[in-house]
Amino acid sequence: MENNFNEDDVINRMSRYQFSIIHLQDEVVGFVDRAFAILYDDDLERQWTLRDEEGNRHVVTYNKNLQKPMLIGGWTELRHIYELHDFHTIYFGYVGDSCFHITIFPSKCKPLSIARFLNRIQADQPLFNGPKLHFKIFLNPNQCNASHLDLPADFGNYLRQGSFKYIYLYGPRKTVKCKLLLRNHPKKSSKIGSGWKEFCTAHGFHQTIDLVFEVDHMKSNQNVKVLTYCNF
Repeated sequence: MENNFNEDDVINRMSRYQFSIIHLQDEVVGFVDRAFAILYDDDLERQWTLRDEEGNRHVVTYNKNLQKPMLIGGWTELRHIYELHDFHTIYFGYVGDSCFHITIFPSKCKPLSIARFLNRIQADQPLFNGPKLHFKIFLNPNQCNASHLDLPADFGNYLRQGSFKYIYLYGPRKTVKCKLLLRNHPKKSSKIGSGWKEFCTAHGFHQTIDLVFEVDHMKSNQNVKVLTYCNF
């Protein structure tokens, strides 16, 4: 199916989600942001249409693998078209329907940005093998600054199966031990308590942001991977 861009749509909808991929000199694939891949899994097809600032269009192939999402087809062609021979940042703005606006920065990435990108790829790797469950929470500024986080019922029910007093949140920058608050009276509620604010502060959360909580699908586990948007 052909994807059609409308310039107004690009301008108005680019804020839906943005992420960056650093073109790695010796890699024939592009490493996709895991949080993005999980958040929009139902929306993403195997073929992505990319449009640059001059209106040029390109088609790349996405492997649709949530454990290690990558662009595997068309990446080398993109490299040749834009003469990317070193480490370069490519900015992706998601428009919808597997269509993206891209901005390619011709200057070489700074070593610090390259190191952060490589570290992030490693940090975002799953904690465990096998099937996984994903719980998605859209944080507002108040939740980022609060001392606790109210959990949706399905996430709370998952954690209740393990009778845990604490859970461990594995973020891209830090792992934090958090108190789990599970109550049945006067009404049923599930919250992440002490440790939550420390986790948010360590990751610089202070405005609206999407979070993905990844857990073991086979059994209730107190180790929770937290994935979120990141640029470099």
